[in-house]
Amino acid sequence: MAYVKPRTRKDGSVYYVTMWRAGGKTDGKQESENFDDPEVAERFKDLVNGHGQNWPPGWIRGKGFVQDNQPEEEMFEAFAFKIIDKRAAAQGDTKAKYKKLVTDNMSPWFKHLTVRDGEGTITSEMVQDWVNDLSTGALAPHDLKDRKPRTKFKPKTVRNQHGLLHSILQAAVNAEPALRATNPCANTSLPRLDGEQTEEEVTFLEREEFGWLYECIAEDAKDLAEGFAETGLRWGELTALWPKDLIRRNGRPAVRISRAWKHDEDGKPHLGAPKTKKSRRTVVVTERYWQKLKQRALGRKQNELIFTGPEGGRWDPGTFRRLRWLPAIEKAAELYGLYKRPRIHDIRHSHASWLIAAKVPLPAIQARLGHESITTTVDRYGHLLDALDAEVIAAVEWAMNPSAPLPGFLRESGLAELGNDLRGQYQALMDEGWTDASPALPVVEPSGRTVYALTLRGRTYLFADRDVAEQVAWQWDDDHAAEIALLRAEGRSEEAIRARRAIGPEECPEPPGTGIVWTRLPDRQFVYTAMAAYHPDGSLAYEPLTPAGRWVWEFEAERFTIRGAQYRREVRPHGGSEIQVRGVIRVAVERIFEHMCLEGAVSA
Repeated sequence: MAYVKPRTRKDGSVYYVTMWRAGGKTDGKQESENFDDPEVAERFKDLVNGHGQNWPPGWIRGKGFVQDNQPEEEMFEAFAFKIIDKRAAAQGDTKAKYKKLVTDNMSPWFKHLTVRDGEGTITSEMVQDWVNDLSTGALAPHDLKDRKPRTKFKPKTVRNQHGLLHSILQAAVNAEPALRATNPCANTSLPRLDGEQTEEEVTFLEREEFGWLYECIAEDAKDLAEGFAETGLRWGELTALWPKDLIRRNGRPAVRISRAWKHDEDGKPHLGAPKTKKSRRTVVVTERYWQKLKQRALGRKQNELIFTGPEGGRWDPGTFRRLRWLPAIEKAAELYGLYKRPRIHDIRHSHASWLIAAKVPLPAIQARLGHESITTTVDRYGHLLDALDAEVIAAVEWAMNPSAPLPGFLRESGLAELGNDLRGQYQALMDEGWTDASPALPVVEPSGRTVYALTLRGRTYLFADRDVAEQVAWQWDDDHAAEIALLRAEGRSEEAIRARRAIGPEECPEPPGTGIVWTRLPDRQFVYTAMAAYHPDGSLAYEPLTPAGRWVWEFEAERFTIRGAQYRREVRPHGGSEIQVRGVIRVAVERIFEHMCLEGAVSA
């Protein structure tokens, strides 16, 4: 332990020496510091003992603490606050969070040190000790003795804290003139992100699991919860929507993101710019959800909130979580056995996972989520791409083996045809009437043999083989699963739900004059369709049915096609006209629909 020993100078005056062995070791280096005041010597002795028989951080021998000998603005905390305040891109609440991190997790180690090179500066060894202390939960040199134990930080948290410190000290290196030559954070050994620590703690929900939550959440929160799942928007973006943000993009219903909830340094909420430049975006939504938003917007001014809390003001995220979200999780756990504990933000992650499962390209997901960089999208959701291994191998086989079949996802999306010149393609496909481009249909002559009848949306189709009919029935129900789930959620009758599902197959004698009996599995394509009608004076007869897609079977002759884009125009008896467009390449369908609508309005 350190101790104080009085001594006498040659002139007879008394001074006081604080003495100790470095590190408290019996063979440690003898250290000492001189004082004229015995009380100051005693206080310094307590500091030495409090730091494990070592020099107090920031103390310069014979001079005292650094802050007593260096400009205040170059001391760590003051310099850190100045750099944070200069961050133009950071919002007020973000700056406040950074300053709190400095106060709580950096200043207790570095507040008596300067950022300038020389005595009393922050060294690489000190930074490494700080990282180790954060990892183990050790007390800081300037913590009070009776302070409660510190929390052990996870590796990701330590790395985030180190990143902030690195940026602060790099500002000292970049200053003009430079305050220091190098950044002491440059070569720090950081904790590894192994195992579970490599991923952010994200909970991905299956569509069925979100459906459980939706059923269990309070009625006044259903539209908001559905909005997170439908759009993937952040909390501050969705809850900041105004009626004037409900727009159409290329004819499709959409919401425009131009503001978000922020907090100033005092924690007061206010509306401001979205998180990043690319967060300013337009997000398409389904017609069904858009109508719900339009309904909520009725009677509101164009700059009033669409989503409001129970008392009419903005939804407070903490209140929503406590009074709506958590009770819904508990209820879903009780009724359906939901074992996951998702945060509200996890619905955004789940939305992205559903898009990936549907094979939506990552750049499209990046744009929809408003990520500034594709790297963010890949880093966060790249591990989910393992689910597409089968499609990747199929594409490689197709590329390397000329006899290999075209991969399903290319055939279904039409991407394999995008290299064609669309203008020439339009000319080739602009038929006066629909042209059946399918191979000749295999049929059998009526013979009284047994066939299998399958009823789909009120129409009956006949198959020579039960297995083929069952495959069609299974795939039909799978294609329409989301529609059926929606009907259940809306409380539709079982009769209405049954009408949407495949009925059969039922064994029966082949009736005479029935036409086609399928002897193979019919083809199936994802077809986009659009329709518009005009009065004789050129005005629209009704709101155009903008391009929308669904799975279409070969036996649905009026909708099925394997072509990129086709159209037809029909003149009605009253003098008006109707335009219909269909095709497997969405961009081609969209472009020809816009072109035909312009022509239709003029010609009508």
